Amino acid sequence: MAEMSQTERRLRDLKRTVVEARSVPMSASCMVNRADTLATLDTIIAGLEEDFEDRVRAESAGPVKRGWDIVDQTEIVQEAKTRAAHIDAKAKAEQEELQAEADRYVETRLAAFEAELQVTLSRVGVMRERLMGRVRIDDDEQQTAVIPRWSV
Repeated sequence: MAEMSQTERRLRDLKRTVVEARSVPMSASCMVNRADTLATLDTIIAGLEEDFEDRVRAESAGPVKRGWDIVDQTEIVQEAKTRAAHIDAKAKAEQEELQAEADRYVETRLAAFEAELQVTLSRVGVMRERLMGRVRIDDDEQQTAVIPRWSV
């Protein structure tokens, strides 16, 4: 058995209120609190709208999904998916090519910079040797002239 909605419970409670209400003597009428009954009816009416929306949503979900499945299988959609995959693959290939080109450029620039540094280090070494030849070493005190190296 399906679960009872909040609105159905409220309707059953309202019915029980009427059934259990005190009878008016010599008539088929009964006495119920008007304010409570109207408030309950307002709550039930609001719940009916919500129940209706829920039911419509639940019942329409199946056909809508089936509709999308049918659209998804059409030739135009299939062609669009194929073209999208082709464009995506082309974009990835271009991205890889650009990345490789950028890597080659950076490698070339780094190699040139390294070569310039080697030339500069070589010149620094020659200048230090010349400078060492001009430094006077006192043999009696056995001092060694040391020129500190610059760290790079």
